[in-house]
Amino acid sequence: MGVICDDQLFIKITPETAQAFPDFPRMPPYEGAKEYFVVEDIDDRESFLPLVRATWDALPEPGIKKKK
Repeated sequence: MGVICDDQLFIKITPETAQAFPDFPRMPPYEGAKEYFVVEDIDDRESFLPLVRATWDALPEPGIKKKK
């Protein structure tokens, strides 16, 4: 759903969230990575909490891994 890299929070971009949050800042968390949404002010929950909820709703349920 997200990653923290160099003390910065990045949230996965889904097709649904890309359309719903077109102006939210984006950048890759590290060289060679895909772009993620960048949460610039983690204390401003009003700005990023709707994004987190929308991302959570857009992602599929994790599958159960079979033992080898």
